[in-house]
Amino acid sequence: MHEAREVHDYLLESWLEFHDALRDHPEIKRLLFDPVTGLPTTPLLFPRIESLLEERGEISILCLNVVKYSKIEEIYGWKVFDDVMKQVATALENITGAELRDSDMVAELMISGNAFVVLLSPPRTSDQMVLENLNKLARRVEERIRAELKSALDPALFPKFGCYVGAATVRHDPKIRLERIVHDALDRALQQADSREEQDAEERKARLQDIIENGSVRTFVHPIMRLSDFSVIGYEALSRGPENSEFERPDKLFKIAYDANLVMTLERLCRRRALETARNLPEGRLMFINIEPEAVADPELRDVMFSSLLAESDLAPSSVVLEITERTAITDFAAFRSTLEYLRTLGFAVAIDDAGAGYGSLQCLAEVRPEWLKIDISLIRGVDTDEVRSQLVESLVTFAQRCGVKLIAEGIETRGELEKLIEIGVEFGQGFLFTVPVPPFPSDEEVQPGS
Repeated sequence: MHEAREVHDYLLESWLEFHDALRDHPEIKRLLFDPVTGLPTTPLLFPRIESLLEERGEISILCLNVVKYSKIEEIYGWKVFDDVMKQVATALENITGAELRDSDMVAELMISGNAFVVLLSPPRTSDQMVLENLNKLARRVEERIRAELKSALDPALFPKFGCYVGAATVRHDPKIRLERIVHDALDRALQQADSREEQDAEERKARLQDIIENGSVRTFVHPIMRLSDFSVIGYEALSRGPENSEFERPDKLFKIAYDANLVMTLERLCRRRALETARNLPEGRLMFINIEPEAVADPELRDVMFSSLLAESDLAPSSVVLEITERTAITDFAAFRSTLEYLRTLGFAVAIDDAGAGYGSLQCLAEVRPEWLKIDISLIRGVDTDEVRSQLVESLVTFAQRCGVKLIAEGIETRGELEKLIEIGVEFGQGFLFTVPVPPFPSDEEVQPGS
């Protein structure tokens, strides 16, 4: 047993030396190492896999798949998705020594892909890892990676992140080429990850359908302030799922709805709840109602909003601002503009959310020409201490003044941010400095800075 351990350590040391030598060769590095994470790709694991199979006859692997349906790249662009992949690689490094062992080896399935491979070192107590224990390890790694990413990613981005871990064993068979044996195991591990994703999606869809059928959506409001005198000019209606559930946050609620193809049905329920809330809207104030891009063409938006529900709420269209929340990319701007123009003729104003968050929001701004523009929290955070953010916000102020657009700064949390925004010339804002989203409607005294 002692001799086997010495052989194992020697092979590991030799592989690491080979690995480091390859990394120093620019052309090979470009072909075999992922440029984003710096991790080796699967082919570089083959020498190690071959030696372990010859020594032990069987090894185990994990595959971590960052799910594509999250649409992170489609909405925010490839650079943001690359950052997410870096964070996943960092998370895998962070759990080494805990869920993973120091001698486990991590690689990417392919360059610029969305999956990671973990070659597990041999178990200490037996020749083979029991399948049940292997699956339990996959679940622990999956849960830990999600926890790590929840801490690392922006709160608005994390709900769009998803990952699943599958496991498989690789058995030595001298009759079959090594590469085919390994790729077969990788396919099985990825299929297991996919099946877990599908099972989770079906269960979430069933729970969401129950929420919609029971009308279990609550409306909170987040005041929008005039920064010059801290007066309330309106409220953003925010939908919440059942308390203390995975559906409570609106971003998570709508992500699941998109995955389950229930976004239109959910949107209708949230819109009705928001308009029911608006019955008690203080006089002279605006109600910002979030609208998903694909819901802009919803016939009910034309038929119900300006007729029965608006009438029941005693609310004029001029008191409603339709806030476009770009959770998915807009693909047909011509049709989108046409529908918005019709809604404008009815008296509704239009706002665009998350300006500055990425290319998609800037294109939306150019195409839609909104009356209101919300500056994304990523530009507001630290605007008082970051000259680049300050200059970017100032350029948006100049743009808004020239185009007659009203600016709202989202996510104001500190006095320093507030004072800097006032200095730059941002007219309106909202954020936790004033209040968190609350049941409608708070008194003006409750929403002053620091209240």
